Amino acid sequence: MNPIIEITTPDIFQNKKIISGVTRRNLRLFPEIGFNIFPTEIISAAEIVKHKQILADKLSLPLEKCIFQKQVHEDRIDIITDNYQMVERDGMISNIKGIVLNINIADCCAVLFHDPVNDAVGAVHSGWRGTKLNISSKAIAMMTHEFGSDPKDIKVYLSPCASVKKYETGQEFKEYFPDSVIQSDGKYYFDNHKEIKNQLIQSEINSDNIEVSDVCTISDTDYHSFRRDGKKSGRMAAFISIRDI
Repeated sequence: MNPIIEITTPDIFQNKKIISGVTRRNLRLFPEIGFNIFPTEIISAAEIVKHKQILADKLSLPLEKCIFQKQVHEDRIDIITDNYQMVERDGMISNIKGIVLNINIADCCAVLFHDPVNDAVGAVHSGWRGTKLNISSKAIAMMTHEFGSDPKDIKVYLSPCASVKKYETGQEFKEYFPDSVIQSDGKYYFDNHKEIKNQLIQSEINSDNIEVSDVCTISDTDYHSFRRDGKKSGRMAAFISIRDI
């Protein structure tokens, strides 16, 4: 019998059609590295498959319906169909029921989308590079083009990620994100959540339709953090799916 893992569930998707959440480390169940969907130095690829199966079982869906990508910190987004094959991408959109879109995160932000009018969902991986490339706005544009989504209808969740209090960067970030970098004691700190939210609003998402997690992955040990744990860090799964009902 597979262990019951803990998941953080967004409040914004209060819709019986939607399954969504972010896996936690679940250290009580997996003391060495935690629940993890990404290979590291201390966990094998075979163990990762087992962890993915635990997630699929938690969602009461076959593992083959859980879509994972090889993320490359760019802005390419795929339309997911029943015959999708894993490729190098950082975003997905779909209107297929029973398919789970998964984003791997550890300090980067996952952005989850739901259009309740047209029954469409999306998920993107937005670390600072993805945010610099405005991947969230590109996902919205694709949902509008492919599914007829109106941005004013779309609900959005910004996952736990590195917070501005902990996300120290180089001075060049002030040039990249002039409205979302603060300077303190000669150091620079990036507010990824703020920058993504600003991009969403510029793409005509209503601010009331945006939920921003208050969790900092670096500070909160219930979540994986590459900046905190380095190469030993695992990855959470941030996921969204339309129920097949």
